[in-house]
Amino acid sequence: MGRWTGRLLRAALAALGAMAFAGPARAQDAAPPPAADLDGYVDGMVEAAMRTERIAGVGVAVVRNGQVMLLKGYGQADGAGRPVDPERTLFRIASISKTFTWIALMQQVEAGRVDLEKPANDYLPPTLQIPAGRFAQPVLVRHLLTHSAGFEDLVAGHLFVANPAAAVPLVDALVRHRPARVRPPGVASVYSNYGVALAGAIVAEVSGVAFEDYVEQRVLAPLGLQNTTFREPYAPGLVQGRGLPSPMSPALAADVADGFRWQGGAYVRQGFEYTVQFAPAGSASATPADMARYMIALLAGGAGVAKPETIALFARPTPLFANAPGLNGSAWGMLQGRSEGGWRHWGHSGDTLRFHSALTLFPDLDLGVFVTTNAEAGGALRDILPGAIADRLGGRNPAAPQTPAADASKAGALRKFAGAYLSDRRAYTTIEKAFCLVRCTIDVSVAPEGRLVLATGGEAARLAPVDHVDRAPGVRIHRFRNIESGEISAFEERGGRVVRYIHAWGANRATKISRFAAPQGFLPVALIGLLASVGAVFSGAARLFGPAQTRAPARLAGLLMPVAGAAWLAALGFYAAYFLRASADSWTVFIAWPDVMRLGAFAAMAAAVATGLAALSVALAWLRADWSVWRRARIVATLAAMGALGLALNGWNLVGPRF
Repeated sequence: MGRWTGRLLRAALAALGAMAFAGPARAQDAAPPPAADLDGYVDGMVEAAMRTERIAGVGVAVVRNGQVMLLKGYGQADGAGRPVDPERTLFRIASISKTFTWIALMQQVEAGRVDLEKPANDYLPPTLQIPAGRFAQPVLVRHLLTHSAGFEDLVAGHLFVANPAAAVPLVDALVRHRPARVRPPGVASVYSNYGVALAGAIVAEVSGVAFEDYVEQRVLAPLGLQNTTFREPYAPGLVQGRGLPSPMSPALAADVADGFRWQGGAYVRQGFEYTVQFAPAGSASATPADMARYMIALLAGGAGVAKPETIALFARPTPLFANAPGLNGSAWGMLQGRSEGGWRHWGHSGDTLRFHSALTLFPDLDLGVFVTTNAEAGGALRDILPGAIADRLGGRNPAAPQTPAADASKAGALRKFAGAYLSDRRAYTTIEKAFCLVRCTIDVSVAPEGRLVLATGGEAARLAPVDHVDRAPGVRIHRFRNIESGEISAFEERGGRVVRYIHAWGANRATKISRFAAPQGFLPVALIGLLASVGAVFSGAARLFGPAQTRAPARLAGLLMPVAGAAWLAALGFYAAYFLRASADSWTVFIAWPDVMRLGAFAAMAAAVATGLAALSVALAWLRADWSVWRRARIVATLAAMGALGLALNGWNLVGPRF
């Protein structure tokens, strides 16, 4: 359920869409076009994206002033080639599900059954009480609304399941997969599916109605969303004796879109991604037509599903919580942002591995845009289309600030921001932390013209310095504007040291780390450790044919060092096998878990023990063994390299079973 997608591709899509229908390449530079032009503009962007990104099917809904301006489907909905029908085809909308959960929770607040300022434990069943851990402050209900409860992020093996027979009820899933609390509540907004699922459990507990039933009866039905459901298409027999909610109706199940992967020059149908066990965070499916009705209702004040003043909280410019002053934040669960043309918006995006969706409301334009795709690579279209439509219809917001001009003289002052930053949205206590070896690091460098360059996941963005504010004594927030998107992000400086990057997206931040602690530092250590382990194994094999050592400690060292080397090689091999599989198909990360990672963890633990014993035996044999100077140097270097490898792996929770 991520945010980063190809920025260059987004810009190309905007240009292609505009050029295809004789519009300007940058929407915000154009006068607002007539509504009739919107259809062709969207066609151009979507069709260009489908060719470029390899998207099988797309659904789009645009509403304005209480009316549907555009409702269209593109491409294929399933493996049989059925075309996307925006009135009938249900797409997985993933984290957009959270918007319904927040409405359900706020209904309980309106009814006086829940107080946002009270501990969440006051409303949770005994089995779901949030442990205090090392933090005295309780997690309040509003911390769940703002992703600021302080949970680590765990996903592997339980957020999605491939077989519904492996799914468990919501409460059981929340008990089994409880993340650690890694920061005090209310300190930072760091996205948490677990926290939202807890909010859904609160709704069920205080209302006395199962979550799926509650949402159907109190949110979906009053809004007339007959083709939206939190239920999933599994056999009814799975419900009996297992406590699962009843499945999706056969009529709706027949219209659920398939997810696709582009492989071997063709679209390959993928299996259903079941999230019933964390339903409040992401199990909903919906048609574009239903999302149009939903957006009209939200823009009109809720259409009775919640009080207008409650809906107004979602749209207000001042968030309930933001990670830094002047940045996007969380407005009672809804996430804020701005288009390139400067139009503020609220809503939510959503991702499974195969589906990418966004529901985006622009209150100043009375405009709502929903876009959804059913292929792995549909994220760029999802990210760019809502803002592009807003800018196309509204032109550039006259109140939008300008990006500061480049100033090469500032390059020197910006060097303190350079370095590696590790996302705070990650695992801390389990082996899942190792996922950040490939996807969680932001590299910040300084461009000669006085800009910062942020690089992550093959993407790059440029930031222009704007200003700074003092948040507290010794704490300064330096704000920057993204040259392309116009969004504001920031860096936090404490005691004269830059310690954190704060995302423009309102629900994450990243902590500055040393280069050694970053993946760039891990890889050389791993390579040297690999070579040392190979050398230890070959050296041990060679000694089988050479003269035997007569002293016991020396003989033991000669045995333990190749054993340690072989164990390190096994651990690295198991880990490499897993990550290679994951790079070929990210579904592996979620479903094939822990797979060979478990073998790697035990092999690394055995290697660490063998390395320690080898070092001890070398120390005992050092003075009396008849080793040459060259051999002593090789032994020390080999042990040092294997020890460093162990420390590096342990830093990523890869030594010992931490599942």
